[in-house]
Amino acid sequence: MSESFNMLEVSNLVTGTVGEPGQRIFFLQARDTHNLVSLKLEKGQAHALASGILEILDDRGDTSDPIRPEDLVEPLMAAWTVASLGIGIEEDADRVHVIVEELTDDEDDEPATARFGLTFAQARGFAGHALLLIEHGRDFGRQNGHRPH
Repeated sequence: MSESFNMLEVSNLVTGTVGEPGQRIFFLQARDTHNLVSLKLEKGQAHALASGILEILDDRGDTSDPIRPEDLVEPLMAAWTVASLGIGIEEDADRVHVIVEELTDDEDDEPATARFGLTFAQARGFAGHALLLIEHGRDFGRQNGHRPH
């Protein structure tokens, strides 16, 4: 059974890639004061998560200035592969929670889970960064002064 993670106040949540276009591997990486967690996910999952976060924030009338996430910390070692993603809102704290479930090989295995909590500003920054990465691929990093992922 893989390890589960409960990081209710992340200092960084970022989507990034490793590899050449067409062969890129997408990662979701979270960091708090004690943990660094990298999970492997699909491009479509990253897009759906980012779009869903922006839709929720816009529906709530959130106008916070986005906090741009930091780049992936390498070397990357995925704890596990993502099967499903969910988004929750903590109403009284203006926080977004990204809820993740592991892809397992065996139906009898209980999947690991992860919960990453971030402020609305962090969530808006994460989502915008992820959508730009998906839309512009490797060129995004070069245009923004980052090394290619």
